[in-house]
Amino acid sequence: MGVLGIAVMNLSMPLFNVMDGLGFLLGMGGGTLFTIYQIRDRKRSAKTYTQTVIVGLIIGLVFTLLGILCAPQISHLLGADPTTFKMTFQYVQIVLLFGPGFIFNNLLLGFIRNDHGTKTAMFAMTISSLANIFLDWLFILRLNMGMIGAGLATSFSPIISILIIMTHFQKKENHLKLVNHPFILSDLRQTFSIGLPSFLTEMSTGFGIFIYNWVFLKVSGNNAVAAYGIAANVLLVALALFTGVAQGVQPIVSQEYAHRNFKTIKHGLHFGLIIAELLGIICLVFVCFNSRLIIEFFNAASNFKVIALANSGMKMLLISLLFSSLNVIFNIFFSAINNSYISIAMVILRGYILPLILVPLSAKIYGINGVWLSLTVIEGITSIVELITWRAHSKKMISHLNKKTDMQ
Repeated sequence: MGVLGIAVMNLSMPLFNVMDGLGFLLGMGGGTLFTIYQIRDRKRSAKTYTQTVIVGLIIGLVFTLLGILCAPQISHLLGADPTTFKMTFQYVQIVLLFGPGFIFNNLLLGFIRNDHGTKTAMFAMTISSLANIFLDWLFILRLNMGMIGAGLATSFSPIISILIIMTHFQKKENHLKLVNHPFILSDLRQTFSIGLPSFLTEMSTGFGIFIYNWVFLKVSGNNAVAAYGIAANVLLVALALFTGVAQGVQPIVSQEYAHRNFKTIKHGLHFGLIIAELLGIICLVFVCFNSRLIIEFFNAASNFKVIALANSGMKMLLISLLFSSLNVIFNIFFSAINNSYISIAMVILRGYILPLILVPLSAKIYGINGVWLSLTVIEGITSIVELITWRAHSKKMISHLNKKTDMQ
């Protein structure tokens, strides 16, 4: 579909971040609280699951209504111009109509991971992603359905994932059961509090893409947005790897936190940081040696302006992986040990305040190269702040551990 197809995909990306973020808010927050109650109060864990599902249903239906009533306005808000509006509108409307699928997929994945269904979660995500690739090929290349086909392929993916997830509910070890009870507002507030860092993190990705899209449009038009779209897709794959590591560590850390095993909590954090940093290095090295190959996948029409912009810009942008790998782990870790206020503060700094200040400022002072490098500066500053914060917080954890040892 050419350069415009890449630009449209990147303009639409923040919409996915909103929906995925809300799914993470409910899945990570409710799932963490579910794990804690499984140890302390099993009846209440079922109540937590039930009311989280109800809230997820309501939020999903809101997105469907937006798809029916407000798709043109949302397309303009995302940055669609007369050249890209039609394709953006087609894509955005279909994705919004399938909003409940995106919300429930992340919600259920969060809960079944915390209900010892990690293999099912991994299988669901893998199969649904492969199905998305196959359906893109079928709808776009074979049936020539354009952006409508791309939207349908993307929207069917979470539906397929949910169908696989449903097999977890047939297992004997399943503890996820719907019960009839009034809402417990304190649990709902705690769910939102624990899940808020994950939501803000996902939203910050969308906010960052939104800011970058607008700045690149001002600096160099749709070609720059398309080049950034190529780099952003690679960046999102890497961030997904880091998030996967963090979500794998989260149930372990939450369980150890409930048992007050602070030494094991620290081991879990260090393991997550090491694995994420190694993945960040591998991704960066791979891109540096294969940038042309990656660009060709996205730029079949061989637009030379896009090639030139993406080849240099992608490498500069992805230096940020050396720092974002740490930031993603720290963010979910602090939330998992019920210190979500730290995660929230770090996400607001990293995802909202610094991009809003540094991206336009870098563009004004250093031009397009400044925009590419600004993400590394943002992630680097955040890493320094988080490491200082963790150093201070770990002293408190050691103090708790010493008190526990003295009591024994």
